[in-house]
Amino acid sequence: MSDESSYRVATEFSGKLAKPPWGYRQWMLTGNPAIFFDHLANRFGDFVHYRGLFNFYLINHPDLIKNVLQQTNKNFDKNTPIYRRFANAFGNGLVVSEDNRWRCQRKLMQPMFGHRAIEQFFPVMVASTNEMLARWQARPNQESSFDIAPEMSRLTLEIVGRTLFRDNFGSASEKIQEWTHTIDSYSAKPPIPIIRDLWFPSRRNRGLKRTLREFHGFIQEMIDERVATKHGDDLLGILLRAQDPQSGQAMSHTQIADEVLGMIVGGHETSSSALTWAWYELTQHPETLTRVFEEIDQVIGSRPLEIEQIKRLSFTRMVLDEVLRLHPPFWFENRNTRQETKLAGVDLPAGSIIVMSRYSLHRHSQYWRDPNQFNPHRFQPKHEENPRSSYAYLPFGGGPRICIGTHFAMMEMLVIMALIGRHFQIELSLEDRHEMSAATTMTPKHGVRVIARPRVL
Repeated sequence: MSDESSYRVATEFSGKLAKPPWGYRQWMLTGNPAIFFDHLANRFGDFVHYRGLFNFYLINHPDLIKNVLQQTNKNFDKNTPIYRRFANAFGNGLVVSEDNRWRCQRKLMQPMFGHRAIEQFFPVMVASTNEMLARWQARPNQESSFDIAPEMSRLTLEIVGRTLFRDNFGSASEKIQEWTHTIDSYSAKPPIPIIRDLWFPSRRNRGLKRTLREFHGFIQEMIDERVATKHGDDLLGILLRAQDPQSGQAMSHTQIADEVLGMIVGGHETSSSALTWAWYELTQHPETLTRVFEEIDQVIGSRPLEIEQIKRLSFTRMVLDEVLRLHPPFWFENRNTRQETKLAGVDLPAGSIIVMSRYSLHRHSQYWRDPNQFNPHRFQPKHEENPRSSYAYLPFGGGPRICIGTHFAMMEMLVIMALIGRHFQIELSLEDRHEMSAATTMTPKHGVRVIARPRVL
């Protein structure tokens, strides 16, 4: 497109509903669903009714997506097969709860995740990252390559675990690593085949049920201990003390256990995926990596990392924004129509499934110049493509159900990138094989093999 203004805001949707032939490319069941949805959007447009073994409406225009997300809890809800399966496995936490239950939970938890509130967890992020870097420094061969994906996963799990449980996490960290590995393996498949529902008597599902029982048991033990010791200053203690200012109502222990499990499972997976992709993109673009290092050296230097310095890493933040555009960890969103609903002039029956792919939205050529190119500069505050005010960029969702942990995740990722960049030069190994996997989260299928050489400051 030659008109630069067309990249600035979402234009009003004026297209029509497209209907591919019944069963069009059913290989979506075993292939890469993100690529399949992207193909549908590119081939048929921004509003597609797919009919086959699964029936759904794919929307890929900011106007349509804004309409659906802003009306979630009204005309649309999360009563979909995927969210029901999530609730059966992980409980009725904030991600899947509805109506009054969701409103009460959100009201109680929102203050815990504001900008100021999460700053109390900054020391945990710094300490956990420094411990990982000490392990890297102790590696006998600094020229050998390693997969940075499990390193990021282990680190972000350590951070969320210490945030929730403080010192108690250390004694249980290996077991929690084992539990989350089982859960991540369950999640690392496309979110479609019904055979993965927990009622199906497969060996994998039996193992997951056993893991979830053990995990819930551990969380309940932590809750009982906090109650016996008058709570504590970690996030679990804050959850136990939280009360509605009007009614004085607190969350039940079952509710808290569901929220804690959701934070552990979702809280580390999204950040670790984004960080892994960040190092992949930076090693592919050495000029950008050099600028990140220059900013880190200028802002932090050899001084101990402070929270005010993190806020000044503006270019590094732009890099993360661009990584989240190209590789949104939670790339897939879906809603159910509560009753017959009109969307863009089309009558949708009650019970219709609406699908949104952030992977496709973030690469929409109407809103992004050279959409497949890595270009952090598009997130400069006054750049014509900067989409922060529109629904063309939704790495953490939008509307009333926007991710409550957005600020926590961004601070965590900036801390980790700043400390790694301060101490190590990261290069992509020649052994690396790049292929995207889109399951519950979007990850590099074969990891990202890097070489980390200590920097001399």
